[in-house]
Amino acid sequence: MIAYGWADKWIEIDVDDIRWNLEQVRSCLQEGVRLIAVVKANAYGHGAQEVARILYQQGVDFFAVSYLKEALDLRRSGLRGSILLLTPLINEDQVLEAVENHLTLTITSLPEAEIVDKVTRLTRRMAAVHLKVDTGLGRFGMNLEQNLQCCELLKQNSHIYIEGIYTHMAEGAARSTRYTQNQFNQFMKVVNGLMERGYIFPIRHCANSAVLLNYPHMQLDAVRVGTLISGQHPAGKIRHRLELRDPYHFKCRIISVRHLPKGSYLGYNRTYRLKNPAQVAVLPVGYHDGLALAVDNPPSGLIDLLKILAKTVLRYFHFPRLQMKVAYKGHLYPVRGKVFMQMCLVEMPADLEVQVGDEVEVPIRKTLALGSVMRLYVREGKAGKMDNDEYVSYVIEEDFHE
Repeated sequence: MIAYGWADKWIEIDVDDIRWNLEQVRSCLQEGVRLIAVVKANAYGHGAQEVARILYQQGVDFFAVSYLKEALDLRRSGLRGSILLLTPLINEDQVLEAVENHLTLTITSLPEAEIVDKVTRLTRRMAAVHLKVDTGLGRFGMNLEQNLQCCELLKQNSHIYIEGIYTHMAEGAARSTRYTQNQFNQFMKVVNGLMERGYIFPIRHCANSAVLLNYPHMQLDAVRVGTLISGQHPAGKIRHRLELRDPYHFKCRIISVRHLPKGSYLGYNRTYRLKNPAQVAVLPVGYHDGLALAVDNPPSGLIDLLKILAKTVLRYFHFPRLQMKVAYKGHLYPVRGKVFMQMCLVEMPADLEVQVGDEVEVPIRKTLALGSVMRLYVREGKAGKMDNDEYVSYVIEEDFHE
């Protein structure tokens, strides 16, 4: 147990597990293929600056994020290496900020290319860009003709380096391979069409985590991986699974313990009633912290819809395998009643030795946990240092020197 006397909740990130996952990913890479480590959304909840620093000092030199602020935060933290912006910039001020901080830009339309062309000519600053091809995700990107127009414009500017071209697969973990293979064929048709006109792209990439594991022939010059490094396989059909470790552990302290008799109701609207005398522990974690929250996307098909309906019915009847549980001293105990905004209730046996202040691990969805929750980077069971209520991690302080 790692003691943080003043904290009621925190997230422990195991540095060694991140390193392990990185090596698992590298074991899949073909010779000469570069790894672009995706650290968007605060590195999937693990802390972007710290995770990027861990990866950089393990030899990763190319990163990707969604938004300009994410990239600027990384650069201003002292991170070296390339940082690719995966979304377009919409005005000259944004482009100037990106160029001044040596960020790699994504071009998804001719108007964007014109803005980058204008800013680099006025400032005489170099900019590396990657062109985006839309092959069926429907989010960003261009077809062959539009990419050709961008290339013709940008080749006239000596301050712009067209470093790469890429696309994004829509269903790399689907059971059917047809759509993904069609996307790949469309992408290569665009790339080859541009190369026939004399344009060379040192970095062609289309493989995300799912495509890396399911379609080895699509690795090309680089792969973009984030989910696997965070210790999770993508949802869906994965044909080649890795031995991943979960580095993420959301922990808190019990703030109250009460003995309640059989028949006591728990939570708002009396949605649960104790079947036996029990101890009820109150945890300082609720849906404000990400507990019991889920992404509410529509079902992807009839089978998916039936699964959702079945799970909902089984949860209503408190089916044990679908109950939310917390870990306490090596055992799992169920969360009962509706989750409060900032608290939840856990049912524990009446004779269990449990005390206020004891440590509990809670199943929080990583990307939904608040960024304000303290993240502690642990190596070999030891955390970094505390200094005036501010955490200084091993990653920065100890043996991760460049």
